[in-house]
Amino acid sequence: MKMKAIALACSAVGVIASGQVAAQTPAPFSAPELKVILSGATAPDNFLVQIATGLFEAGFHRYQDNNGTAANFGDDGRGYNAFYGRVKTDPTVPATLRGRTVLFVKRSRGGSVWGVNPVARASRIETLDITSSTCVLEASIYRCSVKGLDPGLPEYANPLVNLGEVSDFGVSDVEPAMFKGPFNVEFGVQQLSNIEVARLEVKPVNALSMGIVATNAVPAETWLSRSAYGAMLSGTYQDWSQVDPSINSGNTQVIVCRRVQGSGTQTSYNWLFNNFPCQNSFGGLVPPSRMTDSVSGITGGTGTQLNPFTIDPTAGFTVVENPGSGNVRDCLRSAQNNLDHNFRGDDGNWYRVQFSNSTEPFRAIGTLSGDSASSANPNQNGWSFRYLDGAGVFNINTSTLAAGPGTGMAPSKANMIDGKYDFMVELTMQYRKAAVDRNDQGDSVPALSGLKLAFVNEFIKRAGDPAFNASPWVAALPPTFDPTSSPNVAKGTRFGNTCSPMQMLF
Repeated sequence: MKMKAIALACSAVGVIASGQVAAQTPAPFSAPELKVILSGATAPDNFLVQIATGLFEAGFHRYQDNNGTAANFGDDGRGYNAFYGRVKTDPTVPATLRGRTVLFVKRSRGGSVWGVNPVARASRIETLDITSSTCVLEASIYRCSVKGLDPGLPEYANPLVNLGEVSDFGVSDVEPAMFKGPFNVEFGVQQLSNIEVARLEVKPVNALSMGIVATNAVPAETWLSRSAYGAMLSGTYQDWSQVDPSINSGNTQVIVCRRVQGSGTQTSYNWLFNNFPCQNSFGGLVPPSRMTDSVSGITGGTGTQLNPFTIDPTAGFTVVENPGSGNVRDCLRSAQNNLDHNFRGDDGNWYRVQFSNSTEPFRAIGTLSGDSASSANPNQNGWSFRYLDGAGVFNINTSTLAAGPGTGMAPSKANMIDGKYDFMVELTMQYRKAAVDRNDQGDSVPALSGLKLAFVNEFIKRAGDPAFNASPWVAALPPTFDPTSSPNVAKGTRFGNTCSPMQMLF
């Protein structure tokens, strides 16, 4: 049963019998001493809980977005996650933060570029609306609506209408220099100027593996070369028979579940498969396919949530641009299981891909980083990670062959650390080191300083530490850390320049 969230009447501190004041968990909607907003890549989302657990006393509150469907809890948390609690008072935490009540909000909607451009410009953007009247408690997590407007949408610059907030720092799968137009910039805006880039303090955090994925309808024996996968992403190959001649029945059209422009994951694929923005000569890049390249186009609807634009994937080659990694996973699962896939695009419109128009599973590929491995159970979700330049299903969590011959290069942590699996990028975090005199809404926003800067630096330190990079899809970076002292440190790096060759240091 849904419970309307009600602000608790208790205060953040209580008086015990001895007369001394003892710290307590703050009420879920009381005012925090410090609010910090992080926007950008979804890659760190899986260890947000781990970092929050390490920073906050037990009993902290959690919040997620309701994905625009207040009655459906299964699709929550695709775009936003937040944590509110009291910072621990132990020596692992900087003294200035101990005992403080902090509300930490992470925006993942749209991906990496939202941790770059809006941060440098101090732009108000859509954020989670955490109030007792907008949130519902379900399974110990408050599911909330959102507020504010993103750049490119009507009334975005109107300060009276746009109730969004400014991000304090950002995270991106790749360094800010990679977010160039026309393929790697978010909807409705231009790439950063040199002056805007200079406002950012950029700090490399860790190495993150990317992967090639396919729905279960694609046989585990199908050889997926780098060139064939790139051809499907670019629309050169629009039928699976071009990849594997044995795929000649059912839905043979290629379905691409990709990310929106400005996503760091999508930028990583644009780099490896399309040579953008690393090209330095005429004809040096191949444009990635977009949703407008779908054979069916828009078949109906008005773009509202109640009457979304519809796309018929049975018509042929179909590209779906998803706002978050969770939406890509939903797209893959829906394609495999003939479920309609609903999402809100970066243009503010709603879309429905009608996979239910067929009773045969669709054969889809996607753009995902290795952190989606926690959801990559072929028996439950309908898709899996595959070997690069080979054939087989690989279980990243167990580092084992799950099906097929297991040829080619596996996206394993061992291969990533040794430099054998080079489809890896270096995640960065960045914050404003200079003030913005006037943003699009007329706000004056100072450089990050004081308690916020202390919290941000502590978060960045923890995110890059080998102890927080134990997951099978990430690794700490050399030369900051020594791979001989920890199994969670890579032996090579691109020194924060994606366009640079990998350099092995150990």
